[in-house]
Amino acid sequence: MPAILAEIPYPIIDPEAFRIFGFGVRWYGIAYIIAFALAAWVLHSLAKRGRWPVHPDRVLDVLFWGIVGVWVGGRVGYMLFYAEDKSPGEWLNFRQGGMSFHGGMTGVIAAYYLYALKHKIPFRHLGDGLALATAPGIAVVRLANFVNAELWGRPWDGPWAMRFPVYSIDKRWDGAWDVVLRHPSQLYQMLGEGLALFLVMRWAMLKKGWGGGWIGCIFLFGYGAFRFVAEFFREPDKGIGFDLLGLTRGQEFCALMMLLGIVSFFLLRHSKPMRTIDWSQGMEPPASAFPQTSGRSGS
Repeated sequence: MPAILAEIPYPIIDPEAFRIFGFGVRWYGIAYIIAFALAAWVLHSLAKRGRWPVHPDRVLDVLFWGIVGVWVGGRVGYMLFYAEDKSPGEWLNFRQGGMSFHGGMTGVIAAYYLYALKHKIPFRHLGDGLALATAPGIAVVRLANFVNAELWGRPWDGPWAMRFPVYSIDKRWDGAWDVVLRHPSQLYQMLGEGLALFLVMRWAMLKKGWGGGWIGCIFLFGYGAFRFVAEFFREPDKGIGFDLLGLTRGQEFCALMMLLGIVSFFLLRHSKPMRTIDWSQGMEPPASAFPQTSGRSGS
């Protein structure tokens, strides 16, 4: 592979971690497993502190709702807004990849909104913990995008530019490389919408004591902002290119996320954090844990 002074060699990692009975297990799939494990750990930690309205022993059961929401919403979102081949047979063809973050997020929100209605838990309090638990998984999946040499950056010859290998899902790597130096934009997204966003939300929730839906608002606006900026360094999706005002499809959805975050914060500006729950009193969160949303200041 040719190299120049400004190029950082791409660390070759086989996208296929191992094989079982002739079936290849890829790092991308393993990343989702790790993401759900991290989410379970964060939610269990919050629940043990009494900071999430689900009993610690029920965290894994509740997480199943999110897993279904991610896979259904993520796949439907990808097929509707990003896939070039939208034929019926492709909708369940997960082997070829294809998950939309915004679709997955919509699926998770819908799933947990139904859960909140069923268990009579204010969704804003449930959503704060979910927002915090989501960010570490985003970081892991973005790292898997880097390992897969997919969703790479726009052409660039700066000091940390990279040349990516050209992988194929159906066969082993044949040594082919993309000829263009690019931004390692997957790493930008990992650090921004994954790690940095997690640290901001954790500080706000555990150090400042914010809640009542505010952490969810931070997630909506923060993810939208980090991803919107990162998209300027990321190659537009194949077959879509640029849309309105020269923005990418991802930036359009992120602009909507930021707007939704601002509107949600305005609507919840008087919302109070959930009170700490003492789980020794039972498996269900008491109604007293959820203070009523106050009116105007001083009311």
